[in-house]
Amino acid sequence: MPWVHRIASTVVATLAGALLLGALGTGAAQAAVPDPVGQPAPPTPEGFTPYLPQVSCDPVVKPGTDALRSLLMGTYGGRDLGITRACEIGALSEHKEGRAWDWGLNAAVPAEKAVAKQFLAWLLAPGPSGMAALNARRLGVMYVIWDGRIWSAYRASEGWRSYGGGEAHAGHIHISLAWNGATKRTSFWTGNFGAVDYGPCVAVEGDPAPVWSAPRSTECPTPVSAMSLTGTPLLAKEAEGAYVVQLQRLLKVSPVTGYFGPITYTALSTFQSAHGLPVTATTTPPTWSALRNAEPTVMPPTTQPVSARSFPASFGYRVREGDSLSAIAAKWGSTVAAIKSASGLQSDVIRVGQVITVPCRSGITKFMHTTLRKGSKGVAVKALQTALRMKPKYRTGVFGDITKGRVSALKRSRGWKPNGVAGPAVWRALGA
Repeated sequence: MPWVHRIASTVVATLAGALLLGALGTGAAQAAVPDPVGQPAPPTPEGFTPYLPQVSCDPVVKPGTDALRSLLMGTYGGRDLGITRACEIGALSEHKEGRAWDWGLNAAVPAEKAVAKQFLAWLLAPGPSGMAALNARRLGVMYVIWDGRIWSAYRASEGWRSYGGGEAHAGHIHISLAWNGATKRTSFWTGNFGAVDYGPCVAVEGDPAPVWSAPRSTECPTPVSAMSLTGTPLLAKEAEGAYVVQLQRLLKVSPVTGYFGPITYTALSTFQSAHGLPVTATTTPPTWSALRNAEPTVMPPTTQPVSARSFPASFGYRVREGDSLSAIAAKWGSTVAAIKSASGLQSDVIRVGQVITVPCRSGITKFMHTTLRKGSKGVAVKALQTALRMKPKYRTGVFGDITKGRVSALKRSRGWKPNGVAGPAVWRALGA
């Protein structure tokens, strides 16, 4: 009977397919299923979202992020690596507002790489009328990072670009959503046009914004400058916010982070000692008064006042008692002749408090966008080891435990996460 043969053939084909997909792994099995389906697109779908970075601390899973996770896990499989992150962990991240998800797919595993490619092709495919990246628009996707590259809605015309962050994201896809996508108010979920939601606004520079409570259809106004604040709060190590921003600017700390870390602590102690104040390393009212009334330091156009621990490219160094030009030259890897030329000095005799210019070490600039970590090898690693002033015997061009320790120490001194990874921020700190 023909129908018996048809059923038997279907069963055999299904079993054979299941065995084959089982041999390839779960990722391959999921790659064979259809792409996700949402609500029908409205006549005018959303445009590309602008860049709306994290501005608040609200690590609560948002409904649109949760729905996207469920949709993709149910359609393709893979591993759920989480949505939220604690606010004190790492750098700027939409994870801290519950609107980013890390989807575990490994680029080194062929079956998982195939799943990632299928999803990304679907996400960025044009619509029936040729509208680019239709599903990314309709989901409110702000950017995606995968295997050393990034695609962002706010730079969509540039397509995929090299990603220069501290991690290549080869083991997972990072998806960040705009606020309309994170709150599940886009056409993919509702069938109706989802207007841009600009999210919560920072009121004072350096302070976090309030948590999201309602859509905002207009761009945020410019925050009030931290330098306009006139209060005298008692700040100590690990403080954060607008007054820390003001403190760092008054102390000429670089970079200005809004976090009271070791560099700010040292700079504040030094300032108090130099101005005859009790060295508390806290912002007492007399300290605020002295900071705000201090004469601004006039630096040459080619220099910037920074902490000696910052290893800058070109900077003004204020001489202290006991310093000598030859000692400074040795410390910073310059020559006496180069420093004298850059500073306009006529002799080796220098006055206490005088600002001299240490010439730029520009040899590492070409590695500015290179990210190195333990296991990296080559000329960039050797340049890093040289810039870190490691002993010649350790400048091997191989990124091992000693190099990792030096990078971690530098990042710790700046109040950054000491993870031993040398990315663009480290190169800038070293003078790139």
